[in-house]
Amino acid sequence: MKLLDRYVLREMIAPFLISVFAFVWLFVGQVLYENINLIWERQISFSVVMKLLALHVPWALGMALPLAVLFGASLSVNRLARDSEITSARMSGVPVFRIFLPILVVGAVVSVLAFWMGERVTPKANREIRETMRYIVGMQPVPILQENVFFSSQGYYFYVGRVDRSAPGTVKLENVMLYESPPPGELPMLVTAKWATSNNDLWTLHDGVTHKLGPDGLTQFELKFPEMQLNLKQAMQDLWNTQKTTEEMNAGELEKQIALFGGSGRETRQMLVDWHFKLSIPLSCFIFALCAAPLSLRFARYGSYSGLFMSIVIMFLYRINIVWGQLFGLSGKVPPFIAGWSQDIIFGLLGLYLIWQEE
Repeated sequence: MKLLDRYVLREMIAPFLISVFAFVWLFVGQVLYENINLIWERQISFSVVMKLLALHVPWALGMALPLAVLFGASLSVNRLARDSEITSARMSGVPVFRIFLPILVVGAVVSVLAFWMGERVTPKANREIRETMRYIVGMQPVPILQENVFFSSQGYYFYVGRVDRSAPGTVKLENVMLYESPPPGELPMLVTAKWATSNNDLWTLHDGVTHKLGPDGLTQFELKFPEMQLNLKQAMQDLWNTQKTTEEMNAGELEKQIALFGGSGRETRQMLVDWHFKLSIPLSCFIFALCAAPLSLRFARYGSYSGLFMSIVIMFLYRINIVWGQLFGLSGKVPPFIAGWSQDIIFGLLGLYLIWQEE
C-alpha cells in the first residue's frame, strides 16, 4: 500500500504544483494589469510595485490552492485511469476509496494550510494592500471612514453603518454604535444612535440610547437621549486608522465583533455570512479532492482532456453555489450557516456518493 500511495502522490504532485504556480502568476498578473495605468500615471517606483504584488501573493495563494487541488486530483486520476492502472489496482482487491486516499490526504492538508493562511497571513496582507494603494493614488496614509467596518480608539470600539459626505465640512453617520471598555470594577457602556455628525474630533450623536451592561453581558439599565457629544482627544484621521473590513479580520476577530454588536440588537447577518465563508472556503481543497477524483475516473474513457474539462465544470458550479449562497444569506432567505456551507455540503455528499457507486 505504501508503494501505491507514493505512486498516486507522485502523479498528483506535479500537476498540483504547476497549477499553484500558474494560478498565483495569473491572479498577481491580473492585479498588475488592473493597476498598470495608475502605476504609469503616478510614476510609482519599482520597489513599491513589487511590494504591492508581493502583498497580493497570500490572497492569490488562497484562491489558487483549492483550484490546484482540483486540477491535480482530476488530471492524476484521469491519467491513471486511462492507462488502466486504477483497474489493475482494483483487480488486486484494492478499494477505490483506498486508491483515492493519498489524494484526499493532500486535500485535507492543503485545507489546513489554506485556513492557517486565511487566519494568520492574508488579513494582515490585505490591510497592507489597502495602505499601499492609498499611497499609490496619493491619498493620506490613514484611511477615511468606511461603512460597515469596525475600529477602535482610546478604549472605544466603533461601528458605523452608513457614511454621508455630501455636506461640505461635516460627515453624517448613520446607525452608529460605540462600546466603551470600562475601568476595573466598573460596568461597560454601549451607546447606539440612529445618526451622528462628526467634525474633526467632535462627534454629536442624535436619537440614541445608552446601555449599561453587567458582568454577565446583560443590560442593567437603558437611558434614551436626544443628543450627546463625544469629544475625542485625537484627530478623527488617527481614530479611523484602526478600522478593519471583514477581509482584514480573521475568523476569531470577526466572531468577537459579532458577539459584541449582536447583543445590542443590531443586524449581524452579513458578518455571520462572512464568518461562515471564512471557515468553509478553505475546506474546499478537501471537497474538490473528494469530488474530482471519482468524477475523473468515471469520465476518463472520453480522453485525456476529460480531467481538465471536469475540473472546469466543478470549479464553475462550485463558484455559482457560493454566489447564490451569498445572495440568499444576505437577503435572509436562508440561515447564514446554510449560505456559507451549502457548497461544501452539496459537493461533499456528491463525492461520497460517486465513490460509493464506484465501489
